[in-house]
Amino acid sequence: MRTYIKNATLCYPEHKLHGKIVNVLINNSLIESINTKVSPSFDQEIDAKGMSLFPGLVDVHCYSGEPGNEDKEDFESLSLAAESGGFSDLFLLPDNSPVNDSKSGVSYINQASKKQNVNLHALGAITKGLNGQDLSEIYDMHMAGAKAFSDAKHPVSDVNMMKRALDYVKSFNGIVYSFPLDERVSPGGIVNESPANTALGLKSTPKLAEELLLNRDIYLLEYSASRLHVSAISSEGSISLIEKAKKKGLDISCSVPLSHLLFNEDQLQNFDTVYKTNPPLRSESDRKALIKAVNAGIIDIIHADHTPELIENKDVEFDQANNGMTMLETALAAYNTYLGDDISLDQLVNAMSINPRKRFDLSQPLLEEGKEFQFTLFDPNKEWIYNSSTMFSKSSNSPFLDQTLKGKVIKI
Repeated sequence: MRTYIKNATLCYPEHKLHGKIVNVLINNSLIESINTKVSPSFDQEIDAKGMSLFPGLVDVHCYSGEPGNEDKEDFESLSLAAESGGFSDLFLLPDNSPVNDSKSGVSYINQASKKQNVNLHALGAITKGLNGQDLSEIYDMHMAGAKAFSDAKHPVSDVNMMKRALDYVKSFNGIVYSFPLDERVSPGGIVNESPANTALGLKSTPKLAEELLLNRDIYLLEYSASRLHVSAISSEGSISLIEKAKKKGLDISCSVPLSHLLFNEDQLQNFDTVYKTNPPLRSESDRKALIKAVNAGIIDIIHADHTPELIENKDVEFDQANNGMTMLETALAAYNTYLGDDISLDQLVNAMSINPRKRFDLSQPLLEEGKEFQFTLFDPNKEWIYNSSTMFSKSSNSPFLDQTLKGKVIKI
């Protein structure tokens, strides 16, 4: 199958053709020619005038139901959802059944990846069974191909355990994820601490809980001279801590869930469980501060935080509902519809493709003849409805369900 894409605008900061019109001929997933002066023969032509072409997106914080909860999501549905949303690479959190805390779990994901149209990368658990007490087979998982190490959204509360993990990965230049939440400050908390949420009668998770553990992990990072990635920051105070750590020269990066750039705590006033997330949605001032930090480069990465859930785990009382929302299929469209005036496409591509590739040592897609075509074609003007007939995910816990969005990935 030979597909000819003409008149696309390349959005690839640092590339020599960035911002230029490109014509690309693809032959069975390989780039055959670029901007050829000779009219090529093809099976399919896409006139991409007004569309953007950029490197495939990378989600560094993604849940899959498989193994163990395939009714929520399996590798096939996850990959189809990712592909339809413009993602080429997914980092899978280890919070499955069984927990991915051994080399066999990493190998299982590696083998599964070969059968999909997107690249699946394993994140190995820091502690066995995510118990926070016993270090996992970190080196064996690294040798098997784990990209980094995370206890998902189970904070490593034991200070010595976190120190040991940071020390251990130094031998192979590995990266440890931190999910900053001091649960002692927020036992049972499910919403941001604010007067409005107090009036709802729901237990709160103050920003202090995030910032305390983040501050601890920055101290441990400085002491160990290791490498740390802080996932899911949500407060203005956390931004300040990250900025100070970077100015010290510490090897630290951070990411923010796309949901926390799109929404604030006001969405909770009707007890809609689709907006129940961890960390909880914060104030409007926090949301604006997060957007500003993305534009300033303090926040390195935006992640989709795709969290598929069964309807029976969402269609319950707010305090009983599970956290999370699906986001892979709608991430680009939601950005284009609601955030396009706040964050440029250049900055989005940096935060969702280029920066995660640099941080986690993934190769940057090459726009060269003979190379694999790992790019996303995005039409910012195409409107579509996200519903059961257009979704690929097995789960429907999306804030955009049955809504019209502007901007669509073009299937190639």
